[in-house]
Amino acid sequence: MRHIMKGIPLLGIFFILVAFTSASREPVGKITFPLNRVFVIPEGTSDLKMAYFNMDVFSGDKIETKRESRCEITLTNGDVVRIDENSLYTLEDIEVTQETVKASSFLSVGKLWATIRKIFTEDDYVAVKSPTAVIAVRGTIYRVDVAEDSMTTLRVYDGEVEVKPAAAGIGKLQQSKPERTGPIGPPRDVPGPRDVAGPRDVSEAQWIEIVKAQQQIRISSDGKFEKSDFDLIDDAKSDWVQWNKQRDELLNR
Repeated sequence: MRHIMKGIPLLGIFFILVAFTSASREPVGKITFPLNRVFVIPEGTSDLKMAYFNMDVFSGDKIETKRESRCEITLTNGDVVRIDENSLYTLEDIEVTQETVKASSFLSVGKLWATIRKIFTEDDYVAVKSPTAVIAVRGTIYRVDVAEDSMTTLRVYDGEVEVKPAAAGIGKLQQSKPERTGPIGPPRDVPGPRDVAGPRDVSEAQWIEIVKAQQQIRISSDGKFEKSDFDLIDDAKSDWVQWNKQRDELLNR
């Protein structure tokens, strides 16, 4: 009995520390549009919590969407990420304030749309990873599709992004100056098709590609990639694209 009584204060201290640690975590954003069956899996657990409007999300959380479901996440600095049905997205390591953004996330499978309109300092970064690629941005509108076989397709609507193989890691963004200093407007038509290099057979750690507006890049599971233009008119027929453009317009993006 004495051993049990001695253990009670220690147990109480343990639970106080756990409660304090949980309470001290700051949310990195909110669920601003949960559609149908959207679940949040808190870091370190396998619990599926049904998402609700204005639900806080934290660094390390996973967001999972089931069939015929979608989710919009708004970070605390106003940047927006949306995921389509049958997607699994992890907020791996996120530090977001009005002054700084250091964000690394992972799309395991499914579709993602991102509207990143902030211009960052040289020390800040936003990176979305897939099983085959790392996509780094400074301010742009783009979408990423990750298939069951890990094939990753990126399409850029505004601005430009840096893409490299997943094996290369995040690293530091190129220090080129952004093309614009104001907020990014809605997707727009750009000049006609350009000659773009076809498939390349290179080692995983060698290539880095800059993908600009109206360009796409596909990275296969073996690390090979192919970059080309895509047709904005044909792309706009997608219900996923239409919904995101409507949401961006509603939010004045």
